[in-house]
Amino acid sequence: MRVKRILVAIVGIAQGAIGVLAGILACILYFNFLDVQTTLNVSAELLPLYLLILSVFGFFSVISGFFLIHEELD
Repeated sequence: MRVKRILVAIVGIAQGAIGVLAGILACILYFNFLDVQTTLNVSAELLPLYLLILSVFGFFSVISGFFLIHEELD
């Protein structure tokens, strides 16, 4: 059981980190930091869609990772 707890904690932390990185990428795209929109060839019409997808994915990943870690601690 100890191995399972460690594995679930690692997966939860990784999932939360991926969610945070998706949120950071959404912010970088929004503020066009280091001219990322041009580098990734993001059109202005599709930018809100990309931001929505990244934000929702990041939110659900962070919440899921939090619940994984919280469930194993109980």
